[in-house]
Amino acid sequence: MGPHAAGRAGAGGGVVRVWLVTAAEPIPSDGVRPMRFMGLARALAARGHEVTLWTQTFFHHTKRHRFPADTEYEAEGYRVVALRAFGYRRNVSLRRYASHWRFAQRLAAEMPARPAPDVVVASLPPLDTVAAAADYCGRRAIPFVVDVIDPWPDVFVDLFPPAVRPVGRVLSAPLARRARRIFGLATVVTALSAEYVGWAQRLAAPRELPGSVFYPAADIVAFDLLAGAPPDRSESRPLRVVYAGALGRAYDLDCVIDCARLLQDDRAAHFLIAGDGPERERLEHRAEGLENVEFLGWLDARPLARLLASGGVSIACYRPGATQTVTYKLFEYLAARLPVVCSLNGEMGEMIRSEGVGRSYRAGDAVDLARVLRELAADRDELGRIASRARRFAEARGDARSVYRDMARLLETAGQAAPGAAA
Repeated sequence: MGPHAAGRAGAGGGVVRVWLVTAAEPIPSDGVRPMRFMGLARALAARGHEVTLWTQTFFHHTKRHRFPADTEYEAEGYRVVALRAFGYRRNVSLRRYASHWRFAQRLAAEMPARPAPDVVVASLPPLDTVAAAADYCGRRAIPFVVDVIDPWPDVFVDLFPPAVRPVGRVLSAPLARRARRIFGLATVVTALSAEYVGWAQRLAAPRELPGSVFYPAADIVAFDLLAGAPPDRSESRPLRVVYAGALGRAYDLDCVIDCARLLQDDRAAHFLIAGDGPERERLEHRAEGLENVEFLGWLDARPLARLLASGGVSIACYRPGATQTVTYKLFEYLAARLPVVCSLNGEMGEMIRSEGVGRSYRAGDAVDLARVLRELAADRDELGRIASRARRFAEARGDARSVYRDMARLLETAGQAAPGAAA
């Protein structure tokens, strides 16, 4: 039992044993920014529950093994179990599929050897890992929650050109059957967006599957401590445009650089690009000669927070046809009082427009992006009002404390209803 369990309990008064299963998210020993399952583990432990976070020794983000063999340790009031599986170098590769398969095998062998939990939460993707958790829970009548981060396998089909998507659906049919079986066994679905909840419920039909949306949260308290006092950005010239994230094919930084070239002569904007990735060298070459573009490389938490706090606007730049709904970038930017200039037309784009916390531009259209940035740069009073709304919306809907507290309450309810729940 975790060190916080004795003498405390969540709603209903009972300690709940919760297993969190993820193939890719950070764990405390990684020393990087916490994401969804670390935030949830912290919230559950703080409410007095016994939490085990299952993952693999291989860390997806660094493409390196954390440990040479199976490893367990206690941190932040919960237990971490890391199982040895295969590594891989490329995100899209047979080796990555083999890694998921091997991790699922390890879970299937190791989970039955432990005292059973009251509720299990598994992060989707990957399908193999979630299927292993679903089978384990199904055989024991343990409540099972699927947390949808990406709608596998549909996301792969959407990457095909429209003319060949029917072929993609045929090829992915076995994976689609596995997804339907997973949601047929699930007790509840949670997800980053309402669109993903609806996707899971359609796969579970005709069975009714309860669902809840928990947006990808930002740790606002931690951000404020790292960033220090917010600077006065109202008269900053030129407009500081910030991108912070991976430099990979999922993000349309080519459009951002082309926009910078259009704005170079009138000095309307200065572009600050923080992060690293496989596209960095190519993008730096594309930006050669542009005095209004800086590549800052990988930034640790404090300098990143200070960069965001110093910005004027942020860019959420996705390629035409991108399938993302609500991303982690949204509330990280909003917490920093950064209006978001976004290329997505779906749930996230509509949220930005309806809440008045940013602007939209046509994906892949550097001219349209330049138009939007010029308008924002020209009206700093309006930009300040947008920035204030951004922070208020982040506090109301994307603060890690409230998001993970509410998610923990859902798991308490599911776990305390289980026949074997701890008293």
